[in-house]
Amino acid sequence: MAHSRSYSYRMRFEGLHMSAQEEEINLIYALRAIQVLLDAGVGIEAALSHLSKGGYGRISEDFSKVLQGIDKGQRMEDEIRRLVSRSKSDDYLRLLNSILNNITSNTDMLGSLEQQATRAEENRNDKLKRYIEQLSGLPEMALTIGFLAPLILGLAALAPFLMGGLGDIASIPDQGTMLLLYNGGMLAAVVALALMLVGVKTKDPGV
Repeated sequence: MAHSRSYSYRMRFEGLHMSAQEEEINLIYALRAIQVLLDAGVGIEAALSHLSKGGYGRISEDFSKVLQGIDKGQRMEDEIRRLVSRSKSDDYLRLLNSILNNITSNTDMLGSLEQQATRAEENRNDKLKRYIEQLSGLPEMALTIGFLAPLILGLAALAPFLMGGLGDIASIPDQGTMLLLYNGGMLAAVVALALMLVGVKTKDPGV
């Protein structure tokens, strides 16, 4: 029961993390696009229509649903509030609240969008910096394992042939034993490299 509960919490946390990552991955581009459109005199609904046509990942999907709701007679502010209640990313939540305030209070969004875009870029740069720091030394380690493991294990597997004449002086494992050692060592090296790749993937900041 405890294991099941722990697994459920972990899956929920990973789901929230992935949802926030999906929201943030194209956020900067969406912010800049809205800035350009509003600065050109385009209305907020037309700007959201542009985003909904694709190219902005999860954000395009969200605004496409907003426009579908509007077409069915729902108010735009109610559709945006629905997105606000579901948002998992703080940066995305700021954008949605700015849009909502613009709709309900006719506030000026351009200054707010500029600040949000700057903050989003700073957050992305910080995440990339931490990601690079976490990966420090990993490429060298992977190269070492990938190069040295086959070399050392290959020489070990050839030992019965290379040192066959020394059988009277030292105990040398037979060919079958060394082949088993070679296969086991190569499998361990492949598993180690695979775990490194999984670690790199799980640490991916998604920016």
